[in-house]
Parts: sequence; C-alpha cells; structure tokens
Amino acid sequence: MLTAGELQALLKAHELRLTKRRGQNFLVEANQAKRLVASCHLAPQDTVIEIGAGLGALTDLLAHAAGRVIAVESDRALSELLQQRMAHHSHVEVMCQDILSFPWSRDAGSAVVGMIPYVITSPILVTLCEHAAQVRGAWLGIQREVAQRLVARPGTKAYGRLTVLVQYYFEVKELLRIPRHVFFPQPNVDSSWVSLKPRARPAVEVGDEPLFFAVVQAAFAQRRKTLVNGLHTLQAPTLSRAEAVQLVRQLGWSERVRGETLSLAQFAQLTAAVQNRGHKHIAKNC
Repeated sequence: MLTAGELQALLKAHELRLTKRRGQNFLVEANQAKRLVASCHLAPQDTVIEIGAGLGALTDLLAHAAGRVIAVESDRALSELLQQRMAHHSHVEVMCQDILSFPWSRDAGSAVVGMIPYVITSPILVTLCEHAAQVRGAWLGIQREVAQRLVARPGTKAYGRLTVLVQYYFEVKELLRIPRHVFFPQPNVDSSWVSLKPRARPAVEVGDEPLFFAVVQAAFAQRRKTLVNGLHTLQAPTLSRAEAVQLVRQLGWSERVRGETLSLAQFAQLTAAVQNRGHKHIAKNC
C-alpha cells in the first residue's frame, strides 16, 4: 500500500487534490490495514463490496483475501486511477458510484468493508439498515464517537435514535481502535473498526415497523425532555398530552421518564401501546 509520501507524490503527479467535503482521509499504515482486513475473516468464495475505496489502501488486501471485490469510489478521478492500480487483479471491479444509491440486490450476500467518509457516516448506516437482509456482514472504519453511539446502552449519553436503528437490525461490536496518525491527511479525531452482523430476526418483535421508528424518532426529538413531550409530536396517531401521560402510566412508567432511557424492548412495548390507542381512536371515530 502507499505510504503518506507515496500518496502525496501520486496525487501530485496526477494533479489531484483531496477535499474535506468528501471526507477524504486515506489509510497509509500497512500493519493497521492488515489488522483491519484480517478481522473480517474473509474466505476465497466471498464477494466484498468496499465502500470508499480511494486509492486502494484496503482494496489490494481484500483482493488477496476474497474471491471478488467491488471497489466503490464516488470520486471519478480517484476511481479511474484506482482502476489502473488494480488492473492486475482480474477479480476486482472498480465502480464510480455513490454508495447511497448502490444496487445492493445485484450482489446480495456480500460482505461490506470500508473506511467510511465521516461526512456521510449516518446516511451510509441507514442505507445498510435498509438493506440488512442483503449483506452477509459489514466491517467499517468510522469516527470513534459514532462507534460509541452504535454500541451504547440505554441511559448513556451516546445512546440515541441511530443506536436503536442499527441495533434493531445488527449485532454490533467495536473490534479495534484506529488512531488518527495512520491517515493522510490526518483527521482531528480517532476512529474505530466495528462489525455489524445482520440479525436473523430484528432485535425485538414489533407489529408495525414504520410506527416503531416513528415512536423512536418522537422519543428522541427533544433530547433531555420527557417521553410524554416527545409522544406529543407524533403525527399518526396523534396524542394529546393527557393521552400521552395516560399511555406512559399504563405501561407502569413515570410520566417523567425520558426516551433515551428506554431499551429496544421497551420501545416495542411503547409502540404496541400507541398502536392499540390508535385503533381505539379509529373505532371511536367510526
């Protein structure tokens, strides 16, 4: 792989510039790259979708570990240069593609690997959740603060809507710490390497998934405010403050409980209660 000096020389030779807008921070430490790829436990029969391949810091290692690699890079100039650099690997396909519009069904069952651009970390995680059934697993380098959110427990500062969304679909583990000095240019924060293993079934059983996520969104809409205040922002079904208080009490909770203290199982309970109340409203209107 390229060292920092070699990377700078290559960029200069091709008159390319990295931009903060794209979150372009490339891994330049070989031992670190080897540890990351080794943690994925890839096999020769695996297909890997690499997110944000850049100039191939992980691509070459992935090519030696897996049977097929689809290296996705949205920067056209970088993807063209990467294609030249990977020409000796007949089983590496370089795609100039926005990962947020990637055709996941085309290569269902693939492993997903990549150093995620910080600027679109949340949208990428949401996309992976939407396509969790189509991936074998994901191993991602993300900002450490985001990694802490993904593995957070209820009642902690890091616990939030993204925590609930990702943990609903995946078992999440923080595998390795990635210090900032192994990147060029060096970012202002450290990163973590996390694994996302798709669950055979969602973490909790809910009767209405859209309502479940609407309830979660409402619960976190006013962080540090009570759950009652959050439920009052629900659009369908709508709840008056008095109805929200009654619903929370019905579950045996204090009306001062906050959304960020609820587990996924409690959010499922809450969703069922909201759904039942919504059905009662419909019945009354009829």
